[in-house]
Amino acid sequence: MQRTPLTIITGGSRGIGRDLLRPLLERTDVLSLSRSEIDPASIEASEHRLFQLQCDLTQVDRTIEGLDQWLAEHSSHIVDTFISCAAVLDLCWLSKTDTLSASFDRAFQINALAPIAISSHINRINRFRDDGARILYVTSSLARPVPALTFAGLGLYSATKSALERLAQIQAREFDLSSRKTKVVLAHPGIVDTDMQRELRASDLMDPAFAVKTAGLPAYQEGDWDRQAPDTAMRTISPRFSADFLMWIVERNVELLDPYYDFYTASGFHGAALQSVR
Repeated sequence: MQRTPLTIITGGSRGIGRDLLRPLLERTDVLSLSRSEIDPASIEASEHRLFQLQCDLTQVDRTIEGLDQWLAEHSSHIVDTFISCAAVLDLCWLSKTDTLSASFDRAFQINALAPIAISSHINRINRFRDDGARILYVTSSLARPVPALTFAGLGLYSATKSALERLAQIQAREFDLSSRKTKVVLAHPGIVDTDMQRELRASDLMDPAFAVKTAGLPAYQEGDWDRQAPDTAMRTISPRFSADFLMWIVERNVELLDPYYDFYTASGFHGAALQSVR
């Protein structure tokens, strides 16, 4: 049977994920796992097909059951790439909220458990392509355990993104031990001008130190990094620019993929001008 390459993405209905759909559809068919339906009219015509499976990532077992059924009904498709973009903030002060347990469960399920469980299931039923597939988890600098990135209000988001990173690293080790040719990659997509970023800046639950750190952070304009490297001249970037970065990772040779990419230090992505300042 001839197999049709497929990309599976979570969070494709908004933010970076929405801007990823168009370039992904230039490569393969795409299955979007999302709570919200995507208007097909909003996607440019492509030779590849967009499929949608509406699901609630807080219900991980039910989501996997739905995916299992979809894959059984589309037996000619083989998964080339799995991309996890979906995430929730669940802003709160750990020491003040009276819904900590429920909020933690929701954040952990969406930000960490669902992406690992979905990709692990695809692997377990042998639906990743044998000659090399990729798993791309979108993470955050807020997962890093450093004082400069430790903010009140962001405990659940930071902890669950950190959990995702450790689980992804262990998953990669398991694949190595089982001789799987599936590569696991973590990517920090940059500080992106999305609804999530706007919620962070507007919330009265946020640490004052976060406002100080992000105050006046300019939007990127073409040419800003021609003479100065991105990691020394931070900018807020558009979802499209971030999606371009993630596509640069997706299109790289699977065997040459690194385990971690950061938008601001990805010299290969930013090109020759950036190479000259390093």
